[in-house]
Amino acid sequence: MNQHDTDRMGPSDTSLPPDMIPFIQTHVAQPFINGRNAGLGGSAGLAVVLFALLTWASIDALVASAVAGLTLVVNLTAIALRYRSHATTPLAVNMHHPFMDDEPMGKADLRIRLADGTWCDPGPHRVRTVPDDLLGGFSLAQDTLDFPVLGHFSSAKERTPTMVRHLAVINQAIALRDAVNDVPDPIEDARERENMDTGLLERSWLEEEENVEIESPLVSFFRKKE
Repeated sequence: MNQHDTDRMGPSDTSLPPDMIPFIQTHVAQPFINGRNAGLGGSAGLAVVLFALLTWASIDALVASAVAGLTLVVNLTAIALRYRSHATTPLAVNMHHPFMDDEPMGKADLRIRLADGTWCDPGPHRVRTVPDDLLGGFSLAQDTLDFPVLGHFSSAKERTPTMVRHLAVINQAIALRDAVNDVPDPIEDARERENMDTGLLERSWLEEEENVEIESPLVSFFRKKE
């Protein structure tokens, strides 16, 4: 990891900085809250309707209550588990990040929560999980050639759908942060360099072929393009 990357990586904090907003409280997470609320209301309504139908069908009130109550508990559990996967997204952003509804007026910033509850600045790169042989589970690392580790991320023995979803949200947040801060995208830069290197290689190859008296069809084609 070079000095520039080290400078961009902030220290870990045991508590969330006051200017940071947890992901579930951001504007983009509002549909999850609305969905939870709608699910809770729908589950309660379904339980009431089910109880009314059972009693109308001359089912004992105690049995009807038990069936309706069990249905309500199952639905509420499913809703709670689904909402929890979003509410526990280990990410927080500041007011200038695109995840908020307001127009950015300053530098966008974010923090990622590690397994021990500390919040860290991921630095300039996107992140990924890598197996942690010492602590078990997975560590969070910058997605570069040497994978500099930011900290222990999860004790899960394998990558779960929730972990994959959290990582996708985090990397999207990093990309949007850099877009607001006018930071060049390293992936796009790499693609541009690759295209440039390919162009230079083709140009060098064609220049060498100029000394050949009989040109191949491929060289002729490129020369016509020039």
